[in-house]
Amino acid sequence: MRSVAPGSESEAPPVPGVPRPSVTPNLVDVTEAAALACGRLLGRNDMARARDVAAAAMLDALEELGVRGRVVLGPRGDEVLSHGTVVGPSQERQFDLAVYPVEGAALVSRGLAGAVSILVAVEPGGFPDLPAVWYMEKIVTGPAARTALDLEDPLEDNLRRIAFARNVRVTDLAVAILDRPRHQELIESVRDTGARIVLLEEGEIAGALLAASEGTGIDAMVGIGGLQEAVISACAIRCLGGEILARLWPRNEEERELAGDQVGRIFKVADLSPELVEVAVTGITDGPLLRAVWYGSHRAATESLSMSTRSNTVRRVKSSHQRMALGEA
Repeated sequence: MRSVAPGSESEAPPVPGVPRPSVTPNLVDVTEAAALACGRLLGRNDMARARDVAAAAMLDALEELGVRGRVVLGPRGDEVLSHGTVVGPSQERQFDLAVYPVEGAALVSRGLAGAVSILVAVEPGGFPDLPAVWYMEKIVTGPAARTALDLEDPLEDNLRRIAFARNVRVTDLAVAILDRPRHQELIESVRDTGARIVLLEEGEIAGALLAASEGTGIDAMVGIGGLQEAVISACAIRCLGGEILARLWPRNEEERELAGDQVGRIFKVADLSPELVEVAVTGITDGPLLRAVWYGSHRAATESLSMSTRSNTVRRVKSSHQRMALGEA
C-alpha cells in the first residue's frame, strides 16, 4: 500500500516539449528496498555490513524493476554496484544511474539520524564529464533564495542575500555544515555572521536536500565535499527548484593538473544536472527530511521523496510493506 500525503506534491510549470509520463517508473521501489534491508542494522555497530546489505538489496531491486541501467556514479569502493555495472534486460532502453544505497552507513551503525538511500536516473551521457578531482567547494539553498548565491563573494554576503530573499535576519538562518577538520575556519566564519549552525556527522547529499527543501529548518548548506556527491545533490536540487554553486577543490598539484582550465570555474545546478532527471530518496534513520524505516509485526513502513523533471513533480510517498516486515537481516 502506498499513499501520497495530502499537500505533499508540488508541481512546477510544464516544460514545453518534455513528456510528462516517467520512463523509469517506480524508482522509489529500489530505494525502499535498500532502506528496508539497511534499517535492520540500526545501532549494531557494523558499518561495512550496513553498506553491503543496502547495496545488495538495491541491486536486486534494480534487476526486478526491469529497466536497463548503467552505474555511472556512486560510493567509491562499492563492489556490488561499482562503476560500469549494468542491470536490467538487454532489450530495454538504457539509462545512466547514480546510486547511493546508503548515505550515512556510519549513522546507521551508530543509531544516529540522517541516513538515506538515493537513486538517480538520467539519459545516457546525461551526467557531466568532470575532471577526476575528489572534492568540490559548494553552497546550496532553496527556491526562495536561488538567485542570491555568488561563490565569488564572501560567505557573509551570500548569507545576507539569502536572509533578504527569505525576508528574515541573518541571525534567523540555519546553515548546515559537515563536521570535518577542513571546515573549522568556515564554521567560525558562519558564527561571525550570527547565523545558526547545524553540524552534520555524515550525509552531504541529505544535507543539500535539507537546504533545498522548504520546511526543514535549514536555509543553506556550505562546505567542501565529494564531487560525485555534488552531482547527485544537483540532480535532486534541480527537481526541488533550488540552486547549488560549486567549484573544483584540488587537494594537491596532481589534482590541479587534472582540473586544468576548469580550476576556478563555477558550476551551477544546470551545469551539474541534466535537464531530464528522476530521483528517489528513502529515509533509513529518522531526520528532518524523511522518517525512519518502521518495522511492525506484520508490515514495515517507509517514507520517500520521488522527484522528476519529466513530470515536474516532487512527491512525498508513504509506503506500507506487508511482507518485508517479516524478514530479518
